[in-house]
Amino acid sequence: MSETKEYALQFVRTWAEAVVRQAERARAVRVRAARDSRNYEHMEDWSPTTEEIEANFREQWAEEHMLVWAAHQLERWEGRLRSERGQDPVEPDELLKNIRDALEHLDEVDFKDGSAVPPSAAGGRVTGKALRRLPGEQLWIELHDGSSFEGVSPETVETHALAVVRSIEDDLEQQLVDRCLDLLRDR
Repeated sequence: MSETKEYALQFVRTWAEAVVRQAERARAVRVRAARDSRNYEHMEDWSPTTEEIEANFREQWAEEHMLVWAAHQLERWEGRLRSERGQDPVEPDELLKNIRDALEHLDEVDFKDGSAVPPSAAGGRVTGKALRRLPGEQLWIELHDGSSFEGVSPETVETHALAVVRSIEDDLEQQLVDRCLDLLRDR
């Protein structure tokens, strides 16, 4: 195997493992934030402060964003590995791609009613292309009923990211089987 293929495989494994770790972290933050939010709303015996609720939101937002980013990196490295092997590329997950693109360009947009929205043309330059590819041409910033991004549940984002990991695991497993069969035939 060439050095380039070895590194591509190494980065596929690196990002696959990162997606799994990040999904676990995002899930843990999601559960804690939901519990704290319920306690806050119902004024339970122990109720978090407004500052703690805001800190939960910031942490959950960042963890969900990093999950999307890790899944994007995994898809890119899977593409590189497939290219190095002379295989056809796999189409990227459109949901993850569109959310990732919108998150990447979030600093270029306007905000209205808890959502990122495409700005009007400024100086002849149209920005917000990534948002225009999302349903409703917006990206929810505030968490609504456990949803984030453009109203997609964090569990859906996690499911899509982990599906990328599973597809790569299946591919690597099949390659291992093929290599073993080749070795047995060469005996």
